Order: sequence, then structure tokens, then C-alpha cells
Amino acid sequence: MSRRLSALLTVLALLPFAESAFAQIDTGVIVGRVTDDSGAVLPGVTVVATQEGTGVASTTVTNERGEFIFPGLRVGVYAVAAELQGFKRAMRRDIRVSVQTRAQVDLQLNVGALAEEVIVTARTELLQTQSADIGNVVDARQVRDLPLLGRRYSELAFLSPGVVAAPAGITSRGEDTFFNANGNYATWNNYTLDGADNNSFSTNLQERSPQVVQPPVDALSEFKVQTRTYSAEFGKAAGAVINASVKQGTNQFSGSLFGFFRDESLNANTWDNIRANRPKGPFNQLIAGGTLGGPIISNKTFFFGDYQSSRTERALSQTATVPTARMRAGDLSELTGSMVATNAFVPAGCVDAASKIISQSCFDPVAAKLIGLFPMPNVPGTGFFNNNFISNGILNNDVDQFDIRIDHNLSAGSDHLFARYSFQNTDRHEPPLLDDPVASGDFASDILNRGQSAVAGWSRVFGSNVFNELRGSFNKVRSDVIHPAFGIDSNAQYGIKGVPKDPRFYGGLPHMPIARFARLGGPFFRPQFQNSQVLQIADNLSWQKGSHALKFGGEFRRDMLHYIDLRSLNGELNFLDGRYTGFALGDFLLGLSSAQRLTLFHEPDLYANGWQFYAQDSWRVRSNVTVTAGLRYEMFTPMLDRNNLLTNIDPATGGVFYAKDGSIFDRALIHPDRDDIAPRVGVTWSITPAVVLRGGWGVFYQQTDRYGSESQLGLNLPQLVDASITSNSAADAPAFTFAQGFTPLTPQTINPTIVQWRIQDPNQDTPVVQQFSIGPEFQFAESMVGAVEYVGNRTRHGRRLRNLNEGHRQHGHVPVRGPGLRQRLSRTNRD
Repeated sequence: MSRRLSALLTVLALLPFAESAFAQIDTGVIVGRVTDDSGAVLPGVTVVATQEGTGVASTTVTNERGEFIFPGLRVGVYAVAAELQGFKRAMRRDIRVSVQTRAQVDLQLNVGALAEEVIVTARTELLQTQSADIGNVVDARQVRDLPLLGRRYSELAFLSPGVVAAPAGITSRGEDTFFNANGNYATWNNYTLDGADNNSFSTNLQERSPQVVQPPVDALSEFKVQTRTYSAEFGKAAGAVINASVKQGTNQFSGSLFGFFRDESLNANTWDNIRANRPKGPFNQLIAGGTLGGPIISNKTFFFGDYQSSRTERALSQTATVPTARMRAGDLSELTGSMVATNAFVPAGCVDAASKIISQSCFDPVAAKLIGLFPMPNVPGTGFFNNNFISNGILNNDVDQFDIRIDHNLSAGSDHLFARYSFQNTDRHEPPLLDDPVASGDFASDILNRGQSAVAGWSRVFGSNVFNELRGSFNKVRSDVIHPAFGIDSNAQYGIKGVPKDPRFYGGLPHMPIARFARLGGPFFRPQFQNSQVLQIADNLSWQKGSHALKFGGEFRRDMLHYIDLRSLNGELNFLDGRYTGFALGDFLLGLSSAQRLTLFHEPDLYANGWQFYAQDSWRVRSNVTVTAGLRYEMFTPMLDRNNLLTNIDPATGGVFYAKDGSIFDRALIHPDRDDIAPRVGVTWSITPAVVLRGGWGVFYQQTDRYGSESQLGLNLPQLVDASITSNSAADAPAFTFAQGFTPLTPQTINPTIVQWRIQDPNQDTPVVQQFSIGPEFQFAESMVGAVEYVGNRTRHGRRLRNLNEGHRQHGHVPVRGPGLRQRLSRTNRD
């Protein structure tokens, strides 16, 4: 530990200018060397890089080795000119600078008068000779012209090798792109927009996207997917880095209008509709908008803005299984299986097992009302069969979004200011499976997602070899997800007792799954409300010293979240095994549930602080060899509650401890990991002009995980009661009857063995991934490049959820754990 901290202190000593570390991750670099016609290097040459669209110029002077560098260049096309008394002026045009690229531009000066000029139109350098990173730049033309589902630019990430769709459990979270990169999890990816954090910070991705905002494709100058990056600038996440940049205005006014329309007349009917003799439902989509950019003051101040509207109307052909008319009258003879008439909790004479009939006089009065919420079968057929009902409710999804960006140059090429604000609002209405909002039948919800992102930056060039950039950013996501019956007092209407009546969550019926049939009532985990915010302050310093391109930086950030993500606010019942009558529907008609679950209201108010520092050197050892080496340090606090309402348990002893004022551990109940030190190294070797060998290794930490509410220490006693009462078998009394209602719960009287506990290891380490790659890149022709690279990961301290009530085989037997310990965040390792 002492040696690791000693190394850290050495790094921090190199950071006199740094408060934080964005590290110009949305910009690029031009490097090069100036020689005469004999090949000798020329020091003292004045080199000017001019962005062709804006006329903004930067100036530097070559060092004793004839080398120059332009750090922190905005994405765009540049012209680079070199001049020295006694030589003709040389210029190369059409040099493309992309996100996180290092363009190599070498110039040759010929003897002659300075007034003479040699102009060369640059050919795009396809070989990546300056960095060992693995990634793919998608420029504005590709973003604009390639077909995209819903015009989501992140779909183009699949053009990168090693990128595959995430498992269904993640992709089902929403329409946005979820992908794994080189074996790392989709939730470990890091999204940035104009260098600012663009990652949503909710616990469960309920905003249906890992991004705060997703600018229209017409608003992007380009974006880059880096599946391997060995720069010490990047941290906090162990997956891919997705850098996107909003366009900036130029000296010419330019804009665009666009519209994309999909009409139902171009669609065929669905198979389910045809089977049910149902007409084709609507499917209409309109995406339209525009962009405009230009000068406010020529060569000095520029603007760019965009707006996009998306309107979708689509009929969902959803199928369900509902009771037939005979079943509603108690005749269950259409169901396969045997009926039971002898259970002690079923009144005598109520069940005729031989004919599979339940007397209507024995129906529970509440169940007799509830059964009528099921719609009648509407799919043609005889008797009872699965999927005998089809609904064609309308899904509406409306999105409005815009971006506005201002760029301003304070003086000739030395000071640059920029600011951007982005807004995205989504209103989504999902139709309930059973058509009736109270009956529901599925997870249909009304959803409001609103993302906002703002960033501002000031960059300054000091002399010819020092560049500094200060940035601040803020993002916010509001996500409200409510069930269709939110606010409807259905429990009073149907006679269900015991659910707290609170306007913050109340409405609809308890969640009631019934085996073989669609469930009744609203979905669990509804409603959900989450508000996440991320604040960042950053500074970054670049210093060209001889053949070394040095970078130093640091970042302070605060992640904030308050949420309602509770399972059973409106109650939950269970009719899944038919233990009392032999059929789940029979148990339901008699009002006999094998389980009840109820969650009382609590809204955690959480935050975490993070500090990150790094130092890096990109060293041109020789004209054809570049070595990049860096060291990064990260320290993030565990999640803290503003009111100290956290509870944790030591699973080894069962001891319960509570948050209090004091140290980070006293407040978080988890010790912070203070030794997250991440070395990085990358090497590129241009073996020939057509062959480059690249390789790298680095350590990356994953500072945040997204497991929903199952790992949140704020959702334990005494601040929250989340209780489940279950009858173990048919010999036990039902856990719930409609006549009795839900069991009253209070933190003071609850039996802790029926409560779900969320537990985290108080001594957990941050998940860490060692990433490495090596391989050659070949240029086959002027416009064709190929690469063969080996990539690998070694993951340690990965986190996962597991149930502590489950036994683990030890020496041939399975020990039994006590009740009450439900979820724990524990470690996993992967290679």
C-alpha cells in the first residue's frame, strides 16, 4: 500500500494546475515534423493551423527536433502552413481532425523566397501511427447517410469490431442502443457529449437509455467509439468510450431541413391479427426537424442549433389468456389437471372435484367482482385455449429535442470559449394488455423522460507549447413512470383492504398473477420516480516539451439521485400454484392467496463525490515509434444519504448497523476504496510506411453499478418496510384472504425475518479490469486498411446480486441460512 500511495503522490506533485480531468476528450491533435529538401530537421519554423470553416488559427514553433504539436483542436478540416526565412512557404490542406485522434502532418520546406508557396492537398492518413487505441470514427457523412432505426446515432457503434448487442435483459430496457464492447458489460460504457458526461445516473435505466440526451444525427459533426483506450485521460468506467460532438457554426450560414414519414398503408397486418380476424391497426411515424449554423461575428463568434420532433402512433398486437364464460361461473372443467376438494381451508361443499366446479355461492365477494375485469375471449376457437384474447391498443411515443451551441474566440487563436445546452423530452403512453387500465395485465405505463445537459469551456494557449482547458458541466434526468390506474381508488371500489392510501403512489389494484392466465392489477415497481444529476468541474493542461507531449489533469464530480423504486407500494398477491383447490383460478375465486407483499413509502436522497487525477506522456521516441504512458488515480465515495437513512448488515454475524454523522464509513456503511491506481501504456511502431504494429495495456475501474433497488442500503429497516408473508404449503393457512386484507406494517412492530434486506460488503473493492491488445495494421491500397488485433480482459472484484437465503455446497452438504437475508452485492471474477 505504501509504495502505491508513494507513486500516487509523485503523480499529484505534477499537477499544480489541475482541479479536474475532462482531458479534451472531444477534441483532436495535429502533430508533425518540418524538414528541408535534404531531410534535415528545421527548428524555429512558424507553423499555423487554421480551421477552414471558421478561419480560427493557432500558431506554434518547431522545437530543436523540428517537431510541432497543436493540442485541443476542435473537430473539423484544417490547413497547416509552415514558413521560415529563406524557404518557400509550405501548406497542406484538407486535414481532417476527429475526436480523440492524432493526425500526423509532416511538411517539407524548399529553398526559395518566402513569398513563394507550395500547397499540397492532404490525403487522409488511414494508418493510425500515433496511438495504440482501438476505435472507429463515424463522420458526419456516415452519420447522416447510413440507415438508422429511429435515427439514433449510437446504432452505428455496431460498425466497430468487438461490439455486439447486449443480452435481452438489458436491451429490453428501452429503444436506445445497449451494446457490449470486447466482453465488457453494456452498463459499463461511458458516453460523453462535447467532452461532458452524458451518462444517465438512475439506479435501473428506467429512462430507457444509458444517455442523458441523444442529439439528432444531423446535429453531430462525428462521434467515435473507442473499445480500447490506453490514454490516462479516461476513467470512471471500464467499458467502451463513446465520444460525440455537436457541430459548431462556421463563417458560412448553412442549415438543413429533413423529414421522414412512415405510413400504415405500407405495412402488412400482423399474424396475430389475421388469426383473430382483426383489422390492421395504425402504424404511423413522423420524424422532422432542421439545423442552422453560421457566424455571429466573422472569424470570431459562431452559433449552431437544431431541433427534431418525433411522433409515433402504433397499434400493439398483444395476446393474453383470459377465463372463459364457464370459468367465470366456477366451471373449471376446461382446464387440464385434477381438482382438490379436501383442503382444510376450503369450506365443505364448495368444490366438486369430480366435475371441477366451484359453487358460485362460495365465491369470495371481492373475487366475484374482480373476475369481471377480465375481458371475454375474442380469438375465434372452440373451448378454452391459450392466447384466446388479443388487444390492439395504441402506443404513442412523442419526442422533442434541441441543441444550441455558441463558440467565441477572445483573441487571435489563444483563447476560445464555448457553451452548449441540450434538451430532450419524451412522452410515452403504453396501452394495457387487457384494455382496461385497472385490469392492466402487464407492465403498461405512462412515461415521462426529460434529459438536460449543459457544458461550458474556456481554453487558452500559453506561448507555443502550453495549452490549458477549463470546463464545467451539469446534466439532469427526470423519469416518471406511472401505471395507467395511478390515482384511481380501485381498492375501495372492489373492497380490497390494507393498502395505504397515499397520493404519492396510490391507485389501481394490487399485482395479482394467476397461473395460466394474464395477471390482474397494476404492475409491481409502479410508480417509479427518479431524478438524477451530475455536476463536474474540470481542468486539463497540455505541455509540449521536446519530443514529449505531456498532459496533466483532474476532475471533481458529484453524482446525485433521489428516487422511488419500490416493489409493492400498491400490494402484491400470489395465485400461482393452486395449492388449495388444485387450480390457481380456483384459489383466486375463493380469495385464497399463498403470499402477500407490501412496501411502505420511502424516498432516498443520495449523492456521491468523486476525485480523479492523471498524468500522461506521449513520447515520440523516434520518427516511427511513439510510446504513451500514464498514471491515473480515482477516489469515489460510496453512496451517501443526505439524512443518513442507510442500514447495512454484516452477513457473517447478522449484526445491523446504521448510518450516522462522522467518517465516510460512518455515513455510507461501506469503506471507500482509496487505492484505485490505474497505470496505462501504449506503443505504436511504424515498421514500414504501410505496416504499423500497435499494442497496449491498462487498468480500468468501474465506479458505478446499476442493479436497480436490489442493492440500495436506503431500502432497509427502519426507514423502509418491504415485507413478504408466505404460506409454505397447502397445510398452512393462506397468507392472505380478501376478507382479512393486507397485514398492517410498521417499522416498530414488523418481524424482521419477513423483510427483504439489501446488504453490501462493507469492505468491497472497486471492480477492476485489466485490458490489453496487440496487433498489426496494414494499408493495402490508397483507400483500404486492415487490422488483425488480439484483445483481452481480466476482470476482478466484479459485483453481482445473490440471494443469501440460498445454501452453498460445502464439503458435500448444503448449510441452511436463516430467514431475512435476501440480497447481497458480492464479487465475481472473469477472464
